[in-house]
Amino acid sequence: MSENKRNQELGMHCAITRRDFLNGVAVGAGGLLAADPLLATLVAEETAPEKAAGYYPPALTGMSGNHDDFGGHAKRNEFQAGGRTLLSYGGTQSIESPGNYSDVANDLLAELGIQTERFYKAYDQKLYDKLGTAAFFDKEKFGVDRLVIGMNVTPWPEFLAQAPLSDTVRRDIARVYTERVDYLPGLSKEEKLAKLGKISYAEYLLKHCKLAPEALSFFQTFTHDLFCLGIDAVSARACYEAGDDYRSFTYPGFDGLEFPEHEKEEPYIFHFPDGNATVARLLVRALIPGAVPGETMDDVVTARADYSKLDKADSALRIRLNSTVVHVQHERGAKAEKEVEVAYVRGGNLATVQAKKCVLACYNGMIPYLCPELPEKQKEALAYLVKAPLVYTHVALRNWTSFHKLGVHQVVAPAGYHTYTALDFPVSLGQYRFPSNPEEPMVLFMLRTPCRPGLPPRDQHRAGRMELMQTPFTTFERNIRDQLARMLRGGGFDAARDIEGITVNRWAHGYAFTPNALFDPDWKEEEKPWVIGRKRFGSIAIANSDAGADAYTNVAIDQAHRAAAELAEGRS
Repeated sequence: MSENKRNQELGMHCAITRRDFLNGVAVGAGGLLAADPLLATLVAEETAPEKAAGYYPPALTGMSGNHDDFGGHAKRNEFQAGGRTLLSYGGTQSIESPGNYSDVANDLLAELGIQTERFYKAYDQKLYDKLGTAAFFDKEKFGVDRLVIGMNVTPWPEFLAQAPLSDTVRRDIARVYTERVDYLPGLSKEEKLAKLGKISYAEYLLKHCKLAPEALSFFQTFTHDLFCLGIDAVSARACYEAGDDYRSFTYPGFDGLEFPEHEKEEPYIFHFPDGNATVARLLVRALIPGAVPGETMDDVVTARADYSKLDKADSALRIRLNSTVVHVQHERGAKAEKEVEVAYVRGGNLATVQAKKCVLACYNGMIPYLCPELPEKQKEALAYLVKAPLVYTHVALRNWTSFHKLGVHQVVAPAGYHTYTALDFPVSLGQYRFPSNPEEPMVLFMLRTPCRPGLPPRDQHRAGRMELMQTPFTTFERNIRDQLARMLRGGGFDAARDIEGITVNRWAHGYAFTPNALFDPDWKEEEKPWVIGRKRFGSIAIANSDAGADAYTNVAIDQAHRAAAELAEGRS
């Protein structure tokens, strides 16, 4: 079949909603502006688009703008499909394990009116009970396209017998999943953990579990979601300790090591329909009265924000969107009450604002460029914190009958362009109702992590960032349509007919830097680059989850609290 004919068959020509975001900013804005006279006029006049009547950011309407919405990685995606609004998350997914949150973080959630116990009812934990996990083996890597249903529940020999793998690979994968063998004999539990922390999971499977090398491709991308790296660059200990929040797979090889049972974790259910964008919306509601109507965690889900209220001169607090900070410095010879000058670009113009104190809660790796007067040691530490890139793709479907017919709600694709695909989290809250009937429209989540196996992690992340910045949207769309068509063919899926919208959220600077035991030094506390990097500099403090070296909402809250406290107390 010719490429043009295949594109036609996949629906590349179809008139659907297409949205593309790089680090939360609309890509390809020119075409969108040309189609919207209001925004074209606003930009031409270099005014603030968010002050226009009816403004709604690109994540929600398809309009364009730089830093168009509040929330950062906690970005809201909206779709119109099947005559209704569907919500999903463009970045930060969930309030993970709130039982482990600090008092500071939990107090903030409570102050915002977030009652995490409500999710035990709001999240339908039984909806997908009769739908399982499948593995998709693609012809490019495995010689033939084949979707194998029943992963993790069908006995491994039986499951693998359907996979396009050699007999040796099938036997080896089944063996490490089913046998209880101590692959690290003669070592104490503490010594085993230490050993696992010094070798990659790939090395553990090869050298200790004696897995055939060609079997590694089945496991290689298991670590993509949580670590943004393959198993060649993640320690075996990290895999043992982390597991998978989605329960789409398990890491074999540890059952015979005589480790104690893992403590039971809280379920992965603390999820608003738009992810933690709701947390950001609740923050704005609390800080700027009237900006987000309503009073509860229920009504905020469908509330429409009034962006015209964010930046009013008579407000005690102002949020200025579509403004990119380019320089921060202490004013020379300034009066005590005006110590910091912040320069930013807005509507093509350079503007400045003065403040007594300033918190830089942005990507920490950018701070040396924004604030070049920082001490060299601090700039060097901040530059070490390279974020991990990843892509959260969301696809609005006409319905999800193909998944229902196949009996699956998630698919692991070991060598796929997107390595994980799943029906969205089944959460109903307030007036928002999740599409629980297969005949209803649905949002599909697809994950891509642009890894470069063989390179050190930070170099992999840099290379992946370049890929995300250079890849045309059409490449994403073609791969999305092609992969879904091939994976779901047995369920009657038709990419041209069934896809109603695609939003690609490219996070070139995604997860916060997290130390990797295989590549980073075993720093003392005071030597850790994120600790050195976040040190207060005069009237400038530094926050963001980067400052805590962990990509979680509670870490960002804790670091914000620390930074504000440092400035309030005037300490370093």
